[in-house]
Amino acid sequence: MKKTLLILIVLFCWTASSAQYNFYRIGVGLGGGATKYFGDVATNTRFSPSLNLSLDYLFTPFVSAGLEIQKGTISAGDSILDPHKRFFKNSYTSITAGGKIQLGQIANIDFSNFLYSIRGLYVGTGVGVIMNDQKEIMRKKLQAGTPDGYYHFPGKDKSMELIVPANIGINFNFTDYWGYTRFIVTLNHQFNVTFGEGLDGYNDPPAMFKNRNPDMYGYTTVGLKYLFGPEGIY
Repeated sequence: MKKTLLILIVLFCWTASSAQYNFYRIGVGLGGGATKYFGDVATNTRFSPSLNLSLDYLFTPFVSAGLEIQKGTISAGDSILDPHKRFFKNSYTSITAGGKIQLGQIANIDFSNFLYSIRGLYVGTGVGVIMNDQKEIMRKKLQAGTPDGYYHFPGKDKSMELIVPANIGINFNFTDYWGYTRFIVTLNHQFNVTFGEGLDGYNDPPAMFKNRNPDMYGYTTVGLKYLFGPEGIY
């Protein structure tokens, strides 16, 4: 009886230890990619470079919250091809706080090789601010009947607005010698909605221009994250 009880205790301890997963709770990341504008200036919405820096806290290996800073450019328009001769180049900076949840948190990945292989698939959202700085922008065009012969586009060259990002992507984990996830390679697409007219710098009357929807932009990135700090058990 004692021998049987001892075997059961050993089996229980082995099962418990094999089911737990140790992980680092702090992650710092660096990424880069391209932005694409979606708004009222529809001509020549080109891709523009941007970088991002992130700091995350992991509640579990699959649930995190953190801060992200983006620095880059958003550009669209053409002084010749655009119907209103508008173009802009925004050198922006954004700071957002948000969270992400991965598939591994909500799906039973232990009994499916396919689900296990895509356990890093995630979605996320947050809120923050974006600081717009129009380095290049067309502020007037020829128009008869005006006092100086020009129509002056209303809007601000510099502004700060609320921004809401929505993320979808996937993490690929790389473990160290002891089996802890130390590096994460991330493929991410972020769609951002701004609440204001500062992203493109134009605030023209809707009766004269197509100016009824909020300014938006997408940001597609590849990133590398390093994990360290206190350990958690999952």
